[in-house]
Amino acid sequence: MMSMPVPKRNANMQIGDLVQKAGIYTKPGVVVEKKDDGTVVIDTEQKQIERYHRYANTSGLTPQEKTRFNSIMDEVMEGRDDAERINRLQEKIDQVRTEPDGKRVFDTLINQQSTLIRYARELPRVYSYDSSQINGY
Repeated sequence: MMSMPVPKRNANMQIGDLVQKAGIYTKPGVVVEKKDDGTVVIDTEQKQIERYHRYANTSGLTPQEKTRFNSIMDEVMEGRDDAERINRLQEKIDQVRTEPDGKRVFDTLINQQSTLIRYARELPRVYSYDSSQINGY
């Protein structure tokens, strides 16, 4: 683990945020501690990275939001095939969409859904969408 100063533009870094590289350190890691002096401690162990970023880069989410996202994705990925996973993920997205404090997890789930759809070349069978955003109607 190493301790690095945080530039003012990165003052909002959260525990668990991904650091691709820092200065001469080119190995990725995650923030595991924020110190009062403005430095952060970065751990480069792969297990620590996967703790927060198993499915996607969740930088910007709070540690609790990262945990929530990963637990949702753990459940989704238990599906037998891509179509089942996409449909289960859509159910979770529709659920999180209605939660007052779920906006950032919702946005991250939408990004993950886009990745899964591109990979699987499948779409969810049923989904919710803002009718004001539908063109041509």
